[in-house]
Amino acid sequence: MKVYEAAQIIEEKIPKNLAYAWDNVGLLVGGGDKPVKRVYLTLDTNIKTINEAVSAGADMIISHHPMFFNPIKRIVYGTPEGDAVKMLIENGIAVYAAHTNMDVAPGGINDRLARMLGLENIKVLEKNDICDGAGLGRYGDLPQPQKYSEFVKRVSELLRTPVRYTGDESRMISKAAVGSGACAELVEPAQNNMCDVLITADMKYHQMIDADERGICLIDAGHYPTEVCVIEIFEEILKDSGLEIIKSTNTDIFKFFGA
Repeated sequence: MKVYEAAQIIEEKIPKNLAYAWDNVGLLVGGGDKPVKRVYLTLDTNIKTINEAVSAGADMIISHHPMFFNPIKRIVYGTPEGDAVKMLIENGIAVYAAHTNMDVAPGGINDRLARMLGLENIKVLEKNDICDGAGLGRYGDLPQPQKYSEFVKRVSELLRTPVRYTGDESRMISKAAVGSGACAELVEPAQNNMCDVLITADMKYHQMIDADERGICLIDAGHYPTEVCVIEIFEEILKDSGLEIIKSTNTDIFKFFGA
């Protein structure tokens, strides 16, 4: 199989045209005609994950977060960016990214999060007109109303992470919304759709206050924990491709200490 063929398999499920205009998706390093037998699946492409891919003998990295967002003006060895590119080229590893298209696509990260939480009657929070069923965020009904404190505990256990949250722990909730990664902009749509709680990440102090004053509970479960399921999604998409799959063991950059 060639790199472009592996990319086509992903794009059949997660089309590139669903990505936001500011995003940088698709093949980012390497040539489409390069033969590929072994792929390395990861949330991030950085020095740590590239080293792991090299050690695993991967021909191609398939990542959620792109290596490059801003235009590159120079590649200088001895810098993190320069050394990353140098390592990829020297080891003949192609890099492909599916980012905001994976966030909004049917069957993408937000659909996965909503199903992981057991939500029912799942709908798109902010619809994308390009594709039916696409858009940012998802919301749905809990199987039965439950106390907010119990739901917070469940989210923490399910995503295997400490969480920050705001809202009345004694409140009974019945409708939840999810927005993988940094989705502070989904607070208002979640409230407009009568959601009791939004699970997202990377919230700022005053954004948490604003959500509390709006009367919507908010759980900040972290960027990595709300998006690392992308590795399993990539694996499912590629399971019948004949490619050998290696999954990243890279962990959350955040560590926690104390009460």
